[in-house]
Amino acid sequence: MRLRAFFRGRESERGQALMLVAVTLLGMLMATGLAIDAGQLFVARRTAQEAADAGAYAGAVVIYQSGTSAQAAAAAASDMTRNGFTNGGDGGLTTVTVNAPPASGPHALDVRYVETIVTTQVRTSLVPAQSQLSSVRVRGVAGAEPLNNAYALMALDRGNTPDALRVSSSGTVTISGAGILINSTSATAADNGGGTISVSPAPNGTQVAGGVAGAWPNPTTGVQQRPDPFAGYAKPSVTGLTVYGSLPGGNPMYLNPGVYTVPIQAAGGTKIIFNSGIYITKAGINGAGNADIDSGAGGVFIFNTVVNYPTDTGGGCQGVNLTGNADSTLAPMTTGTYKGLLFYQDPACTAEFKIAGNGTLEASGTIYLPTAPFTLNGSNATLTGSQLVAKTIDAQNGNISISFSAGSTAQPVLPRLSE
Repeated sequence: MRLRAFFRGRESERGQALMLVAVTLLGMLMATGLAIDAGQLFVARRTAQEAADAGAYAGAVVIYQSGTSAQAAAAAASDMTRNGFTNGGDGGLTTVTVNAPPASGPHALDVRYVETIVTTQVRTSLVPAQSQLSSVRVRGVAGAEPLNNAYALMALDRGNTPDALRVSSSGTVTISGAGILINSTSATAADNGGGTISVSPAPNGTQVAGGVAGAWPNPTTGVQQRPDPFAGYAKPSVTGLTVYGSLPGGNPMYLNPGVYTVPIQAAGGTKIIFNSGIYITKAGINGAGNADIDSGAGGVFIFNTVVNYPTDTGGGCQGVNLTGNADSTLAPMTTGTYKGLLFYQDPACTAEFKIAGNGTLEASGTIYLPTAPFTLNGSNATLTGSQLVAKTIDAQNGNISISFSAGSTAQPVLPRLSE
């Protein structure tokens, strides 16, 4: 009896061990299944995130190239399709949404940004009884974002243009806080005919894609050409702006934000005051009558463009002419899309921005003429400002004094991921 009891006890223990092993194996199998399923979800999320980021960036590049929000959204959707994510794809398990501008987040309704959202269903299949569709949602945001640069004076011309930045014998150029950039590849891209040029701090110096003639502060020649840092700035919309076909008169003459189809000008001795806001000028600004031009509190953004804007690029255009004894003081807006950008001339307009005779302009913020020359013509013609960016710059016998500060100027706009 005792022997039989002994063997019955060993058989009972053997059964308990088998149950323990089975439970342990089941637990290990479940743990392995969870690990594999988690890996599937991780890979699915990462793949979707990369597609969302790439799509948003593709849209940002379109914005950088001055495309519309609709064009940016189309580019983003097309790029995501190439990466395998299409709205309604995978048997209806994938949803793709593109918002330009974004509908949520810190950049909501900002036309410089694109938002992409991917929602996809992932089936975890190692343990069929436990498998189900798991939702993965990712979001990408990219835009043509502002970045600081290190140039107070920029001549953008990328051709083999001599004298892209020229200073004549009695001209002066004084730069502080940043350096000088000349994109021309000409052997005399930077031409100093005997004028006085200084840059501080000295290490900023003069960067030239081509060569220099005459004395330049700390010159470096043969540098790589730089892209236009402001090419991504969207042109302003005319929607909601009042159209003015005449000027109000009076002295001072107060102008309100809007679209001006007539030249902004007045008789000698008149002071023209721009009230704060956005101005679209289709017939230029002319201070030849010795009229002084100032901006009111809050600052202004002036977009000088062609007659047919925004329908097309035709109809011709007029530039800015501040001559005689015109004494002008203008400041940029301190908030909004055009913060720090005082004057932007449409790339379709190549008319020059000229200060001549005894004309003076004190302009904080950035003056931006992507396809037009800036000219000083006269022994007392003076620009005092924060940043000058033009196709070419001819100081002749005038005076340029630039004190650069990233906080008070426009910021270069380049495409990059933001969120």
